[in-house]
Order: sequence, then structure tokens, then C-alpha cells
Amino acid sequence: MIKTTVNLFSADLLPAKLRLSFERMMMAVAALVVITTIIWSIGFWSVSGLEKTHAQISKEQQRFNEQKSDLELQISNRKPDAGLVSRVELGQQRLELKRLLSAEIKQRDNMISRGYSGLLTDLASVSDSSVWLKRIVINEQQFEFEGFGAHPQSIPLWVERLKNTETLKGYAFATMTMDRGDDQPLAFKLSSTPEQGAK
Repeated sequence: MIKTTVNLFSADLLPAKLRLSFERMMMAVAALVVITTIIWSIGFWSVSGLEKTHAQISKEQQRFNEQKSDLELQISNRKPDAGLVSRVELGQQRLELKRLLSAEIKQRDNMISRGYSGLLTDLASVSDSSVWLKRIVINEQQFEFEGFGAHPQSIPLWVERLKNTETLKGYAFATMTMDRGDDQPLAFKLSSTPEQGAK
């Protein structure tokens, strides 16, 4: 007798394997909870740090504002030192006086320089071999001449010509002295001042 076996088993008859089991799902949920907790903890720590830093900055800013207000109040209440103000004013007055003095000296120097230049030109134009000068003095608006003359009459003639020069026009010769030493030429000294209403 011959036995014949027929295998009726097929893989299609096996139940389908589920990729997501309950156990795997619980593990995934637990991992997700852990990751979420870690992320939340990190975020909470960061926010707390930022809030703490912000609070410190706000406190420092408030302190700086208070210091600023105190300094502004001190500046507004501060009065200048009377002694220092007096010293500064005195220094300014001295500086102004020095400036005025310098300007006056410069002006006088210019006047004297111009006076000498013009006077020497005029003296050259009225030069006379019988009269020669040894000393010339210019003191503001006063002229003084000292010299010698070969003859007594030559000095008045030279003075008359000198009075008509541009520099000494309008001047009067106030004093004139003459002196003759033994075997010496006639010495003279002549002073001039402006006439009233002239120059």
C-alpha cells in the first residue's frame, strides 16, 4: 500500500508580522518623553539665565541712572570758586594791560622810526658846511639838537632853513644856547616843541 502525503502548508497562511509592537511603541514613547524633558530643561535653564542676566543689567542700569542724577545735581549746585574767579579776572586784566602796553610801545617805535627817517632826510636837505651836529634826541613831539657852528651867524640861518622842513614844520624852537670855548668852535643846543594848534 502506497502512502502519499500532501503538504498543504503555505507561508501565506502565517499571520503578518507587525513592525510596531506594543513594547516598541512604549519604548518610543518613553524615549520621546525623555528627549522632550531634556529639551525643556535646557530651554528652562537658558531662559532662567537670561532672566537673571536681564535682572542684573536692569539693576546696574538703575544704579548708573542714580549716579548720573547725583552728578547732575552736584554740577547744578556747584558754584565757581571766588578766589579762582578773582585770579582769572586779574590775569585777564594783566594780559589786556600787557597787550595795550605792547601796542603803545610798537606805535611809539614806529613813530620814532618814521621821525628819524624823515628828520635825517630833512637835515640832509639843509646841510651846511658851517654847521655840524653831534647829537640828536627825539622825545615824543620834542626835538633836541646839539652841535657846532663855524660862525655865529651861520647857526640862526641854519635854524631858519630847518624850521621850513617837512618834519619840523609847525614847530617852534623854544630854547637855544650857545657857548664858545677857547680855540673851540661855537657850540649850540636847540630844543623845539610843537606850536599851539599845529600837528
